[in-house]
Amino acid sequence: MDILDLNIDLFEANLIDKSVSIDGIIKGTIQIPVQQTKRKLLLIVLVDKSRSIQTAWFQIQSTLLNLFSIISNVEDQEIILEILFFNNICFRLNYNKENFRNLILNERPNGKTCFASAFSLTEDIIKKYYRIGTGLKSDKEYDPETDTAIVLLTDGAHTTVRDNKKAFKDLRNTIDYVAKGSVVVSTMGFTENSRYNDLDGIRRLLGTSPGIYQYSDPSDGSFALQEKLTFILKYVIGSSSSKKLNIKLETIYNQIDNNNGLVEKTSNLFFNDSNFKSNEKSINLVLDKYGSLDFNFNLNTNGYNIDSVKVHLDINGDSKYKQIIEIKPNIKNDSSIESKYYSKLIKLDSKINTILSEIEVYNQSNQPSDEIKKSYLEQFFKIKNEINEVDSDQLFKIKSSVRSDLVELKQQCQSMIDQLLELVNGWNRTSWSSVSNARVADITYRYLFKSTSRQRRLNLKVARNSEAIKSEAQNFNELSLDIDSFEDLEEPQSTHFESSKQMFSDLLTLSDWTEALEEKDCMGFGLSIQRPECVVDDPTQIRIQEVSTTFICKSSIEDAIKLSLNVHGQERTTGGFQVGQDVQSVAVRGRGREPINSWLPLYINKEHWKPIKYQLKNIVAYFVTLDPLAFSFDQIDSLFLVLGNMISKNDIGERELLLIFQYIRTLRQIVIDLKALPRILSQLESLLNYSIYHTQYQPKNLFVVTSYLLVLTQEELKSIFKSNSDYFKLWEHVLESSIRRACYSFFNKMEQVKIDSYLSNILYGTKDDSGNNSPDFYESLLNYKFNSIPNEDIEYEKLLKINKRSFGDNDIKKSSVNIEPVTKSILDALITLSNLLENKGYPNITGLLNSLRFIHAFSSLNKDDKVFETIDSRFGIPPQEYIETIKQSIRVDYPNNGIGRFIDTIKSYYGAKSDTPEILLNHLRTMVLQAVSYRINKHASFAILINKRETDVFTNHIECYQYIQSDVLGRIGAVLRSIQRQLEFSSQTSTALKSSSMCEFASTVPDNSKHQFRNFVHSIMDFQNIPFGEQKFIIFLSNILVSTDDFGNIYTKQVVKNIWCTGKKYNKLFFKKFGYSKTLELMKQAHHQKYLHECRNIDKIEEIEE
Repeated sequence: MDILDLNIDLFEANLIDKSVSIDGIIKGTIQIPVQQTKRKLLLIVLVDKSRSIQTAWFQIQSTLLNLFSIISNVEDQEIILEILFFNNICFRLNYNKENFRNLILNERPNGKTCFASAFSLTEDIIKKYYRIGTGLKSDKEYDPETDTAIVLLTDGAHTTVRDNKKAFKDLRNTIDYVAKGSVVVSTMGFTENSRYNDLDGIRRLLGTSPGIYQYSDPSDGSFALQEKLTFILKYVIGSSSSKKLNIKLETIYNQIDNNNGLVEKTSNLFFNDSNFKSNEKSINLVLDKYGSLDFNFNLNTNGYNIDSVKVHLDINGDSKYKQIIEIKPNIKNDSSIESKYYSKLIKLDSKINTILSEIEVYNQSNQPSDEIKKSYLEQFFKIKNEINEVDSDQLFKIKSSVRSDLVELKQQCQSMIDQLLELVNGWNRTSWSSVSNARVADITYRYLFKSTSRQRRLNLKVARNSEAIKSEAQNFNELSLDIDSFEDLEEPQSTHFESSKQMFSDLLTLSDWTEALEEKDCMGFGLSIQRPECVVDDPTQIRIQEVSTTFICKSSIEDAIKLSLNVHGQERTTGGFQVGQDVQSVAVRGRGREPINSWLPLYINKEHWKPIKYQLKNIVAYFVTLDPLAFSFDQIDSLFLVLGNMISKNDIGERELLLIFQYIRTLRQIVIDLKALPRILSQLESLLNYSIYHTQYQPKNLFVVTSYLLVLTQEELKSIFKSNSDYFKLWEHVLESSIRRACYSFFNKMEQVKIDSYLSNILYGTKDDSGNNSPDFYESLLNYKFNSIPNEDIEYEKLLKINKRSFGDNDIKKSSVNIEPVTKSILDALITLSNLLENKGYPNITGLLNSLRFIHAFSSLNKDDKVFETIDSRFGIPPQEYIETIKQSIRVDYPNNGIGRFIDTIKSYYGAKSDTPEILLNHLRTMVLQAVSYRINKHASFAILINKRETDVFTNHIECYQYIQSDVLGRIGAVLRSIQRQLEFSSQTSTALKSSSMCEFASTVPDNSKHQFRNFVHSIMDFQNIPFGEQKFIIFLSNILVSTDDFGNIYTKQVVKNIWCTGKKYNKLFFKKFGYSKTLELMKQAHHQKYLHECRNIDKIEEIEE
């Protein structure tokens, strides 16, 4: 056993009742050797899906999906995940990497709760995996090198007739046979329906060692449930075992001469967390899978005359895990803010811990009295006031290395006292119940494992879920920085250095980036974001609300978030996992009072980047998912999304430009360090060379892909873009992709005939058109005046001015070979759509156009690939000429920023003389035609993969145009033919109904599979107004035509091939129309005709046999 960083700190003395009291703290890290063999983990998650759990079902689904993400990032251990859903029955989710998401989202809660079925299937899985009960001799020594963790998630008790006690006993007996691995069972109860005693008993009695228990109520909020679910699952995956730490303090005293010889002064050192003082302590702590745990305990003494302390440590009383270390306490009685706050918070933490140990004894048979409840409330309010006396603003005046511990301690005290206050208030609101027990147990476990709570995830020390991250943490600890290299700089370097320090300084601590670097801290910038649930699978769905030009250190934003969590809650502080809610969240305010709830690092200088490099994956993962352990390479796209958002703004100030230049430099280094260059080049190549309608190659976010262009060197770009025409093609693809994404919303659920009316207008214009091929059309598209559309106005049919056209024979005779010339109505349709795209499109056309201008201007600066080198030589500050160049390029004044202006800008940057206004207009028309026609993925896939169509407007816009033209004419023709058939059928039916000939009538009866059938039924139901109407209705109802010859012989004939059964729908219709008695009479006559027909067929068979 190794003891690392063991320290005892004693703080400022307090005078209490004429006696001195000194608070202190002992903290350190224990490392126990773990088995070198890589053991696997069989994780069995039992999920209750009974009807009563439906209020929590969304959070359960989200957590299960997040579990896959957590497991995928565990690189050093194989995890076999089994998900079992149970209600009346229990079944195993048969999933794979491709379908697990859909399978989980498709599950719906229903039925009762049957623990017996859950226990039985769990027993079967364990038997099969560990080969228990086979009777084979080889299986007795079988070692799968696997431990098992079982997690039971339920909102109720067993409610079926199956014997759950027998199933529980059978499962426990089976677990007893698992000799080659540990089995740990943890439970979580939802709502007051869950029985604490049952779930706590399952946790304690079922496994080889007890797991943990959690409880959540709907009143806690949706995120609380999801957080606790994630907590319990991460505990299972990230923990190796629970160990009992025994610690004893032996004080070695100073000997003081008082003229009568040496006298021993006894300033005994005690643990300060209970009503009685003791120098011995035992507590259960959880080791992570690497055998490591951090501990800290509060101390108290009555004097500083302590020479040293012998600390006796052992684990589970095992002699091989026993050590005695002698250390000298650090006396911190300098009356500093640090000492003052440490002493106060340690004392408060001790009080809370003492109260918690008292509350644990209460249960159904031993309930607290009203006086005790009142006493607790008074203590809690007093503690809350004392916590508030620890001024958060003052904390930021303390060094970050010490401040983080103080912030952690304050936040921990706030969290625990809030939970205890809620608990006692719950006692006062209702009578004692199992929920009261559950609440106490829940708080106890949250306190016991507080070092692994959500707030601690900000710290790099917990990032040990893979060997790679563990290695980076080790590299970070061993990192040496050459800060001396910043001394004795010559001009102009010294001036640049001072400008850099003034620019990149922390808003909260007022320290510059060099001062932060001395503590291995790093500088970055703040921003405000929101995270919908889907960012776990698609990081580009993160919502960038505002990017701040406020610079702030990593430790400062972490501490600001921790301090703000209990004030605003997790969601409002971090922008964490809200769907469809426009809530402005804030952890700290920036220079302009703008909200900040997240943070990203900046490069600035190679020395400054060193500590960031080893934390980079954790920083990126936390930015996207609020979990520093859940890194995946596609999360890099979220960083480029931030850049795309920054350069897409209309009015970019000088300070913003300084930040943008530095952030581009930062992304370049991220691409290098995370080896992301091949992935970036591949995505750019796909956008350039593949159809944007091929779903496999569609970019998830256009701002991300276009931002890639800023971090690549000219040499890297030349590997894809051989000439200006390739850039022209890329930006046309970006424009068309943007139009297509918007058209999905614009034309959603619109009638096809209206969509075809719109397409026909783009293809041919209207009948009233005049002045074809006017040379002013292109200029008109460039210079129309932008018209703002209110946010509440989303009637796209009205905004696009779509009128349903009446198509005729002349429409289908139009040419499908030539491109019709642009007319006034076609131009108006393009202008209307362009204005709508400026208002409602995402990505916004204006934003993409701003990005195009910025990227082109930046490329003109970086022709020799010297931009980053120049910025680095100036300690992150770009030259003023860089700023001016960008300003002049992006600050343009046009009446609009629509699709015409976009394509004209592409032409001015990358176009050729052959790109005439007429061709560009037809490019735009074809883009719009394809975007509307292929707005749905299945339509696009059919065109690309089945019909093998050309869809690249840049390559061959004429062929693309003709395909859409042919489709529209084909649909118009089909509609006209259908109308013609209906008219003909209607005419025939009308004639037959009026005719006195039953044979003529029978010939017009349609098959029930025909679309005219429904109309025919309603026509024949009005038989009172039809000649021989009742007889005709019976022929229709029976499907049999009965006739006789002159000799009285009866003949029958089946009218249509398919036999129609009326069914409930039409029976109700007939009862309503004719009444019950008349309907039965008609049906009897119809059955009689069927009987006659069957008899005739039997007679014919008999004649044939004779």
